[in-house]
Amino acid sequence: MDALSEVLRLARFSAHVMLDATARAPWCVSVPASSSIARAHLVLEGGCTMAAGTDPPVAMRAGELAFLPHGDAHLLGSGLDQAATALSALVRDPLAGELVPVRLGGAGAPTRWISLALSWERHLAAPLLACLPAVVKVDLLGAPAFNWMTGSLGLNLSASDAPPVGDSAKRERLAELAMVEALRRHIDGLPPGGTGWLAGLNDRYVGRALALVHGRPAEPWTVERLGRQVGLSRSALAERFSQVMGEPIFAFLTRWRLQVAAESLLATPRPVEAIAREAGYESAGAFSHAFKRMFRKPPSIWRKRARRRAV
Repeated sequence: MDALSEVLRLARFSAHVMLDATARAPWCVSVPASSSIARAHLVLEGGCTMAAGTDPPVAMRAGELAFLPHGDAHLLGSGLDQAATALSALVRDPLAGELVPVRLGGAGAPTRWISLALSWERHLAAPLLACLPAVVKVDLLGAPAFNWMTGSLGLNLSASDAPPVGDSAKRERLAELAMVEALRRHIDGLPPGGTGWLAGLNDRYVGRALALVHGRPAEPWTVERLGRQVGLSRSALAERFSQVMGEPIFAFLTRWRLQVAAESLLATPRPVEAIAREAGYESAGAFSHAFKRMFRKPPSIWRKRARRRAV
């Protein structure tokens, strides 16, 4: 499994379509900041403008998706200098499993777009989130995920139709596919010579090493063993990894093992001692010290707080 897929899996990445809207100019929608939910907007027809923070406005046309991975507040509209409608005022509960289309605006040129809500365990998505800008804009026109999404939203219930079986689950899977495709295209479009986790995914040797480390973090990796797996000598891999990633292999591996351990504490009832050994620590005390340094609370408190939130 590649490193991006493994991060998304462990971070419990999910996405769903929360709004299917058609707006005629003039119109503007405001989206509040969120620390728990990221937003994305996919234009199906027409075009609009989006602005987040102090960054210059971003023009969007049909087929383009704008993703705000850090949950920043933003505006979306035909023009951004008019009174804005709150996103919460537009969202409707699904009717018999079907997303209810929404209309707004005046009598000008139409734009149809969908808004996606995305969630993940942020501490496990950290390798990805730390490398993404405030706004990621990607062209999905022609991508299978875009075609499937537009096709699934093209049919609406008539008065005599039965509720579509599995339609809500299908929209969620399509939303996730569209986001994975958007991330993949963003990574593929990065200029050569960059540094960091995303640049590492694009590197022939570092990308393979990341896939191994992400997919099998509990294995007793050495730089020499990783080098044999990816086709480089020990010294060549160590140098290349540090150059591309900006840190040594084992600094990255240690942090990733702690992130996986944090997920195990949330998702399983396994003893802390067993999780500590899997993370590469000989004692629960050493593991607890390293865990607290990274997550600002010991493993036992991390687990208890997570259970209270679930209840």
